[in-house]
Amino acid sequence: MITVRFINAREWKIDTKTFQPLIARLKKAVSVQDGILNVVFVNDAYIRALNRTYRKKDEATDVLSFSYNKTFKGHGDLLGEVYISMNTAKRQAKKHKHTILKELNKLFVHGFLHVHGFNHEELNDFKKMSAIEKEILN
Repeated sequence: MITVRFINAREWKIDTKTFQPLIARLKKAVSVQDGILNVVFVNDAYIRALNRTYRKKDEATDVLSFSYNKTFKGHGDLLGEVYISMNTAKRQAKKHKHTILKELNKLFVHGFLHVHGFNHEELNDFKKMSAIEKEILN
């Protein structure tokens, strides 16, 4: 069973109950590992520092995912972490003329899939991941 912990949601006034239907659909659509997934809502400065440290890109981004191998000592049952920049999410929602909730749903699903081994580096992988994202979000 997967447990999703939302961190800093209250500070950003996010109702985490809205993610429950997505989690249920993700459990049906992909092979979900047992353990804990942290979803952390941060600002642009925080995610920029993470992006600079771990991806060598000195810029803010919308979502970063870190997947932890269960055999890696020190993480226990922690499967991974998804960091979502609220500042970037708000800008993207405005740019695409949809709600912040819709943008957060998209970023949550994207990060969740990355933690569970999906990527979009190659065209076939991109198509597969995009199809799952569309299925979950529609």
